[in-house]
Amino acid sequence: MSATRRPRVLSLSGWSGVLGSSRSKMVDLLVQNGAQGAAVVSLVLLFAAGTTGRLVGVAAGLVALGLVAWLLRRSEARRPELLGAYVGARLVLLVAVAGALLARRPEDPVWIWLGTGVALLAVLAESTLRSMLTKTATVAVNLPGVPTVPEPPFPTRTLPWMTLGVTALGWLLALLAAPGWLHLVAGLLALATAAALLVHAGRANLVARRAARGLRKALVAHQPAFVVYYATVQGARYQLGMWLPYLERLGVPFVVITRVPETVPVIASLTSAPVLVPRKNSTVGTLDQLVVPSMKAAFYVQGSAANSFFQRYRQLTHVWLNHGDSDKAANFSARHATYDKLFVSGQQGVERYAAHGVHVPPERFVVVGRPQVERIEVHDEPLPADAPRTVLYAPTWRGGRPATNYSSLPLAEQVVEALLARGATVVFRPHPLSYNEPEDAAVIHRVQQQLAADQAATGRAHVWGPAAETDRDIPACINAVDALVTDVSSVASDFLASGKPLAMVAIRTSGSAFTDEFPMARVSYVIEKDLSTLDGALGHLLGDDPLRERRLAYRHHCLGDHLGAHAADEFLRVAGAIVRGQR
Repeated sequence: MSATRRPRVLSLSGWSGVLGSSRSKMVDLLVQNGAQGAAVVSLVLLFAAGTTGRLVGVAAGLVALGLVAWLLRRSEARRPELLGAYVGARLVLLVAVAGALLARRPEDPVWIWLGTGVALLAVLAESTLRSMLTKTATVAVNLPGVPTVPEPPFPTRTLPWMTLGVTALGWLLALLAAPGWLHLVAGLLALATAAALLVHAGRANLVARRAARGLRKALVAHQPAFVVYYATVQGARYQLGMWLPYLERLGVPFVVITRVPETVPVIASLTSAPVLVPRKNSTVGTLDQLVVPSMKAAFYVQGSAANSFFQRYRQLTHVWLNHGDSDKAANFSARHATYDKLFVSGQQGVERYAAHGVHVPPERFVVVGRPQVERIEVHDEPLPADAPRTVLYAPTWRGGRPATNYSSLPLAEQVVEALLARGATVVFRPHPLSYNEPEDAAVIHRVQQQLAADQAATGRAHVWGPAAETDRDIPACINAVDALVTDVSSVASDFLASGKPLAMVAIRTSGSAFTDEFPMARVSYVIEKDLSTLDGALGHLLGDDPLRERRLAYRHHCLGDHLGAHAADEFLRVAGAIVRGQR
């Protein structure tokens, strides 16, 4: 009898699994604790130790400073709001710097403590600022009759970086034994930055209140027929971006409601429709006041649990669109059964729910095809065997939790190297959310360098960076290639419309378990996680393509009846009837 293998919980990955957190967040937590510990050690030694101890204290302080700077950069990559981040460590570091300055300039205690005091006030003001700025968020843009709340005079993240800069400058002043009044000047600059933000917050608060008071009247006058509701922080550009052009083609006024003020600039860049932000803990501009009699329907493109706040308005028809068709768990969540209508691309979309034990009454499903494939060119005939191949490699992101991580990005360098070895030209398009994880962003950068080096050596016109990710959309990328390598992703479903061959990387399961769980894999060449099938899969993908007939037959089952120029027809017909009140 073989012993059961125990998980290695002492490893970083093991602890991530035990605590139900991502590896990246575990790294943040460990580094944050290290920064706080080093800052406290620095403070104690600089005030209570002798010369040797103070030197150790300075070293500990510099380590803490570096760790906090690293954490701020990681946080900034995920979200622009840094106010109130790592306040404890930053406060302790400022006091520790005072100790270092006093040791070098004992004759300047007044200047040093005044400088430290005003810098501390700037850091402590961040929590107040953050609270005030939540009340000065945008109420509406693009809605006639409602003033736009002014933007801050500079990014709010400037203040945390400036206070950290005061700390770094303090260490330098201590090293140089510079006059203590210079530390006061630096502290006053940080406090002036905080004061400027406070003035802005007060002014913006007044405008926001005026906008909120007039919002209901302006909205009634606009007469929106439906609303698109968005309730999460990340992904608006691609999640809303893929649907807004088709919703605009319905030809009736509508609005977008977002619960997250930070998403307004992105959403406003995607549509000319009004973008609204409901106010919380207020008597005006609340979510209740944003629902007006002319509204007949609400559409949802992202599966946030917060969608339920809007689903309670039962006078509306609530329609689940999702932001892509794939075999991911996001396409068969039990939460979808709460919507009045579930728009799916094809019968495969209906079957996913039953296959995973999710009961949805049949009358709630509406097969509308996949409008987004209307610009994808159909090439059902195979290429000549000796024709050069261009391959799109589009790895998905790691998902919101370990259990939904289907990303092959950790294997990207090996996959790309194998494609290059076969003489393929590569279009590399990682998922946009992968840039939010530093480890994934580093892999993306290395793959881009890999392609640049091969292009310089061979002359093959590889495409990466903005040219593949922003200058071209998914249909344009698909039209430019002969084959696809991807993961469990909606890119696979969209690519199916082209008729061209595709391969999928099996990350969470392997063998028959993978094809059983993910039907798209049955018409794809499967690359196992250990890369044992990489050579064979690429051989078929770029060569004889034995799955061609099966893939073309499956296309109708997955994407419905219409491809090409008519792919959006059924969606526009059905959605048009709903927004006009014809349930």
